[in-house]
Amino acid sequence: MQNEHFSYWKKIWNQFISHRLGVAALAVVVLFLLVGIYAPFLASSKPLFVKYDGEKYFPLFRYLFYTGFFTKRLDIFFNLLIFIFPFILFVLVLCRGQPHTKKTLIGAIVVIQLGLFIYFAYKTPRDPASDPVLTQKRQEALQQLRQQGESPDWNFDLQYMTSYAKLNLILRYRHQRANDERLQSYAPNEKDLPTLWQVEKKNEQERIQRYERTIERFDKGALTDETAYHEMQHSLKYLLDRRQWLEVENQKITFEVMSLMRPYHWEDDAGGEQSMNLILPWWELTRINRKDLVSALIFGVRISLVVGIMAVSLALCIGIPIGCFAGYYGGKFDIFVSRMLEIWESMPTFFMLLLVVAMTQSKSIFIVIAVVGIFGWTGFSRYIRGEFFKQRNLPYVEACHALGFRDSHIMFSHILPNAIPPVLTLLPFAIMGAITSEAGLSFLGLGEEGSCSWGVLMDEGRTAFPGESYLLWPPAILLTLLLVAIALVGDALRDALDPKMQL
Repeated sequence: MQNEHFSYWKKIWNQFISHRLGVAALAVVVLFLLVGIYAPFLASSKPLFVKYDGEKYFPLFRYLFYTGFFTKRLDIFFNLLIFIFPFILFVLVLCRGQPHTKKTLIGAIVVIQLGLFIYFAYKTPRDPASDPVLTQKRQEALQQLRQQGESPDWNFDLQYMTSYAKLNLILRYRHQRANDERLQSYAPNEKDLPTLWQVEKKNEQERIQRYERTIERFDKGALTDETAYHEMQHSLKYLLDRRQWLEVENQKITFEVMSLMRPYHWEDDAGGEQSMNLILPWWELTRINRKDLVSALIFGVRISLVVGIMAVSLALCIGIPIGCFAGYYGGKFDIFVSRMLEIWESMPTFFMLLLVVAMTQSKSIFIVIAVVGIFGWTGFSRYIRGEFFKQRNLPYVEACHALGFRDSHIMFSHILPNAIPPVLTLLPFAIMGAITSEAGLSFLGLGEEGSCSWGVLMDEGRTAFPGESYLLWPPAILLTLLLVAIALVGDALRDALDPKMQL
């Protein structure tokens, strides 16, 4: 029986791969999936590896599960998948032809994934660059300085910094300078672009000059407050010492491996003035909140994938049992379910989304998932109901009755596996609908705030239209590409499952 089942799905797969356009579309979908899972390796301000002052550091791996850096719990979930996903593939390959072992191992991996997610996502965040012992010692030393009427200098702060805290300062200095050097190559007429490096450098220089002018006035006798004079000298020395320390320590980084595409996390401040977008190419653009656009596009894949998969999974969990019972028992129960389906289908999912968001006054992605799942199960239920009507009178079901099997065992262990294949053709199109609903809601300004959803990015382009309409096209193109790829996969899967199309 297992060999027959295996050969059936092998035949379906052979039929699918004969559909060249479907295979190409599947490759595109898999590429989007891998980009979503391994997004931190593609776009992050934390290097994968750094050699600083002879020591080796792995900043990105240290911050992967820190909710102070990845503030969205969705990112923590996907960051765990970076390590869990290879194990899933290993089990799928290793346990081919062993369905029971495969289910057990996959179930264990899913439990581990969820357990680790709950632990990392909901525990009290602790900055990997901080040390409670050093913090306590600093507070005590700072209190003693204040009792003596003194202020901490830069060397004092360095004494109570961990190695990662120092490294973070150096990396920020290093990356901003490197970004400035890269962007200045696009500057017209050899004028400096107002990058983040230039803006902060200008602000720091203005502070230094202001301190120097004030100190000069004290020296000339125009001002006589001794306390203010010492404070100005101390502040000036602090800034100069900090600048000198960064320049010296930057030279101690001898090797660095950055993310593959962008040196920014999607929540990092990446740009200077928004006017630079008129000069820079599209891959260097920043959003209207000065965050990096390409990084947001990369991490936005995660939102589209999780909305599509979770919403459809919820719809399956609701629709399949209802369809099973209606198709198996029939009669009055089936009539009741059919009328309920008609009523439920009369409520458009997208407008119900608008209604729920307006009533709850919440713009959470989980509301989108819940509403799409709760109002999108009817199609699955109808398909399962029809298949059960066809299957319930076949000889193998009568044999199950004769053997005394319970109705629930017959429904879910015998009829359902035979009724599932036609439903699979609906999955890609249902995922498309869920992704489109989330993107449409976000485009109307009702998506999750502070998100990198492609719909949110398109909404930013719309609000800045027409002055910065170029922000609208990259997310729109990626969304279209993903939806077309999913549709082509669904079309190829439908042909592969169609008995009339069998080779």
